[in-house]
Amino acid sequence: MSYKAILVHVPLANAGVQVELAARLAKEFGAHLTGICSLSETAMLRSAVQNPFIRLEADKVEGLIEQESAEAISAQKIFDTVAAKVSVPHSFITGEGEAADLITHACRVQDLAVVEQARDPSDLLWGPAVQVALSGYPVLIVPKAWTSPAFGKRAVVAWNGSAQASAAVREAIPLLQRAEQVTVLIGQSRATFPATMRMAPLDLLAYLRHHGIAAEIGESKTPDDDAGAAILKAAASAKADLIVMGAFGHSRFREWVLGGATRHVLDHMPVPVLMAHQ
Repeated sequence: MSYKAILVHVPLANAGVQVELAARLAKEFGAHLTGICSLSETAMLRSAVQNPFIRLEADKVEGLIEQESAEAISAQKIFDTVAAKVSVPHSFITGEGEAADLITHACRVQDLAVVEQARDPSDLLWGPAVQVALSGYPVLIVPKAWTSPAFGKRAVVAWNGSAQASAAVREAIPLLQRAEQVTVLIGQSRATFPATMRMAPLDLLAYLRHHGIAAEIGESKTPDDDAGAAILKAAASAKADLIVMGAFGHSRFREWVLGGATRHVLDHMPVPVLMAHQ
């Protein structure tokens, strides 16, 4: 199991951190790296021009679209420079629309998406990190203030036996296989079964051993109310540079509920976090 197609979001500004990490991973796994850039303002302007109740000067609209296109070209140059520096095969795609929508669509033919942490808490729910994770695709989220060259040597896995946590672990196997230390943090189980069903506890450590991963149990029985803080505390204690956890929440097309632990980690993450949802 490996990542052979890695997608990285290349925003119009501050694109360096996640692009560099994605390029390093692509080099290590022998993967093709695809950069994706979103022209959100262009999409809104084109929509506004077609609205008979909104009057916009054609020259002004054209100027704004050209400006955003120029910014995308600059972002692509940054991406190409980083990818060429580590000698990985790469390509670049640009789309018009919201970044989260474009990235989620592109993920259909990618193994892993690398995106940035939301720069403002108000952008959290609709940003790429949450939307990609809750759409069922694995996403590696890079903190906005993260500058460490080390990555994935010490990993903390947040495990509560849920389908979401299971999805995150499965998608993180290639990263966990390269880790020097893996610590499993056991939380309260979210699994539900029929009243007549009796099952033995899931053996996550055995599953990881099947993949050549030697893991150890960290803290156990963390209350749900404190799960987010406990995950970050465990990561700090283990000097972790990677957190693996399930993303809890509902689709954007239904009532929006983001799990407390998910929100807390996304708000305060000090190291990259791999999230997945099922």
